[in-house]
Amino acid sequence: MKYIFIVNAFAGRGESLRAAQNIKKVCLENDIDNEIIYTNKPGEATTITKKYKDLKGVIFSVGGDGTLNEVLNGIIGSDNMLGVIPTGSGNDFYKTIEKLYDLNPCVDIGKINGRYFINVACFGVDAEVAKNTAIMKKKNVPASQIYNASIIYTFFTYKFKEIELKIKDIAIKDKFTVVAICNGQYYGGGYRMATNASLTDNKFDIYYVDKIKKIEMPNLLVKVKNGIHEQLKIVHKVQSDCIVVQSENDIICNIDGETVIDKKFEVELIKNGVTLFNDKNLVDKILQK
Repeated sequence: MKYIFIVNAFAGRGESLRAAQNIKKVCLENDIDNEIIYTNKPGEATTITKKYKDLKGVIFSVGGDGTLNEVLNGIIGSDNMLGVIPTGSGNDFYKTIEKLYDLNPCVDIGKINGRYFINVACFGVDAEVAKNTAIMKKKNVPASQIYNASIIYTFFTYKFKEIELKIKDIAIKDKFTVVAICNGQYYGGGYRMATNASLTDNKFDIYYVDKIKKIEMPNLLVKVKNGIHEQLKIVHKVQSDCIVVQSENDIICNIDGETVIDKKFEVELIKNGVTLFNDKNLVDKILQK
């Protein structure tokens, strides 16, 4: 079986390039047929992945959650398995699959306005924070502090917008602080929004948080970070395999770390949408753990 490693040369400020050197060594030691391909512009990983639709092997994303999303969108419809070498600044999806012990689990994915996602799609203040991380990266903020710096920046610039949610028989229109559609448990560099989300239960864990004062946001974020926010009255949770999010104005959606802007988002769950190649031993060797 051949392994294709798609490496985001800019992810993790050098971590992906270091991992690529280890990939060569590990594959040689274990007699693994492999190919390493580097990407350096948005969308390129999807294009490359599609070229291997008839491979019937493993295609690895070597980078962060954005790179993973691009590889995912290229792999759908093929018989290839999806591998993850987490070398980005957040690596949130890998925090969830670390808890999976099947070697090749078939997991659910989401589809939003024609684009696939595997971890989380969110709206509100957290989507703005994710968008603003690009600004922080340009300011040479240390990788471990990019998300925290973006939180502070967003705290002063964020403006609430009225959003309508349609979930099953529920229709709600309000100015929400957060709307998060979760397949995985973590996002935003370790914030555990969906504490019990499963990749194989055929349901999204959907959270919507009432509008709060900006001064209350730090407390909310601390509780989300520690996974104890569900006790708050402002936090609401529902499980569903579909949701519509819309507004009269453009709203920002963060999809697996990538920003999309539109007025309406239709989200559906694709059951058993992709097979993960979950060889933790191989990943640890590449990351030299």
